[in-house]
Amino acid sequence: MKNLLLLLSIILTCSCHTVNKYAGQETILYKNIEKHIAELSSDRYLGRMPMSSTEGITIDYIAAQMKEIGLEPANKGSYFQEVPLLAVNSKISQTLDFETPKGSLRLNKLVDYVTFSRRVEPEQSLDKSELVFAGFGITAPEYGRDDFQGMDLKGKTILVFVNDPGYGKTDDYFKGNTMTYYGRWTYKFEEAARRGAKGCLIIHETGPAGYPWQVVRNNGETTKLYLKTDDGYKERCAFEGWISLSSAEQLFTACGMSLDQAKKMAVQKDFKPVILPVKVSGAMKSTFETNVSRNVCGLIKGSKHPDEVIVYTAHWDHIGVGTPVKNDSIYNGATDNASAVSWMLEIARAFKSVPAPDRSILFVSVTSEESGLLGSSYYVEHPFFPMSKTVACINTDVMLFLGTFKDVMLYGSGQSQLDEWVKKAADNQGRYLAPDPNPENGMFFRSDQFPFVKKGVPAIYAKGYVEAEKYGKTETLKKIDQYWKQTYHSPFDEYHPATDDLSGVVEDAKLLYQVGTDLANSPEWPTWNEGSEFKAIREESRK
Repeated sequence: MKNLLLLLSIILTCSCHTVNKYAGQETILYKNIEKHIAELSSDRYLGRMPMSSTEGITIDYIAAQMKEIGLEPANKGSYFQEVPLLAVNSKISQTLDFETPKGSLRLNKLVDYVTFSRRVEPEQSLDKSELVFAGFGITAPEYGRDDFQGMDLKGKTILVFVNDPGYGKTDDYFKGNTMTYYGRWTYKFEEAARRGAKGCLIIHETGPAGYPWQVVRNNGETTKLYLKTDDGYKERCAFEGWISLSSAEQLFTACGMSLDQAKKMAVQKDFKPVILPVKVSGAMKSTFETNVSRNVCGLIKGSKHPDEVIVYTAHWDHIGVGTPVKNDSIYNGATDNASAVSWMLEIARAFKSVPAPDRSILFVSVTSEESGLLGSSYYVEHPFFPMSKTVACINTDVMLFLGTFKDVMLYGSGQSQLDEWVKKAADNQGRYLAPDPNPENGMFFRSDQFPFVKKGVPAIYAKGYVEAEKYGKTETLKKIDQYWKQTYHSPFDEYHPATDDLSGVVEDAKLLYQVGTDLANSPEWPTWNEGSEFKAIREESRK
């Protein structure tokens, strides 16, 4: 009888443990998420630009919420991690001038071209710089691709297409229509600098870039932020920037070829760079300011393995006050990214409502994502836990206010075993996993999980996205398209309590709380899948 009672007790305990495994999610509330979004996206915060007059009230608000929830200050008794930044304000010449075989071609600033520079030098110029058409500006040994073929680029300016040669294709060259990191504009500027070029101009196309020219224009002569370095970025190109598609068409025509012909050349596996019969000239004057911004960091220490950590990230910054649109110049950033900060805070609240998990949980609201993932990049170089002890990063960004979703969309799906952990939580909610509907946009490389990924840490970037329950898939995708064309990085990214529905943000918070709970109470270390370009990095760090 005693043994039977003991057995029944064990069964009952296990059953209760199973039922209550995710009990903390009951504390994730709509009203709390709404409070945070409404506050952080209000005009009072002036678009949450790092190092602006409103950074202080932004990070103080987030830190106060972490303290109220009961998170420990994660950085030696502080909720803040200082991130040294360089702010650059540049004024570019009215025109960027090209001497071509058919005469002078002048591109007007913001309308036809945008350039910038992170070099700490007050004046930069291109003075009849040779122009080299370098395809997609890619060096990728694993694909047998070198768009430079050993050409000496010192003093020259390269002209390249955005994205990579797989765009618009279904074959297996690169990853077909799924953008690789080689397709990101950040990579192209990095590679141009490694090759010694003086300038790098990317041809903008809305489809391959993932956003319209208006986004480039709106970020034209705005303050640019970079991580502060000791050498003042002297190895970077003097000119980095974009030209419009119509300008590229005129330029190639002046050189005796069409844009289509140039692209057909560029996608060939044996592409070789072409010195165009063109000289390019332009000027730029810059002023500089160095200061610090801050990541906001809260911690729950693990009960059994406190040295192992799962990291949640959500950037707090947006782009501040910018180019007026319909008499509104405050870029409030409600979806981008007050939504995810709220998501993260409620997940933290859920974890604090139950006993501490086996592994530690770190919550980092990072700065300067909009300027190139600067806060998260700084964190992975100055982590509180080694990358080898970081089990996974869970991030989200740009959560749309369309109500609950039937899907859970995974950016970078197929990269790691974490897909299965997300699927389990999705099954619990009666939702299905959906791939990125626009893999050509490379969103897996455009948010704060990516610096962790580059260090070999498996990461999740997931949210409801493809099929809102109240709209259906077709109408949802139309609304998403409308968002990217009209709302993203505009003054219209505001919270409207009468029409916006945050129930999907609530469901996603519960979903990724479940994933974090499973990871934090497991001895497992999720790995990258075979074929992932990040697998070898992780294996080396875990030796």
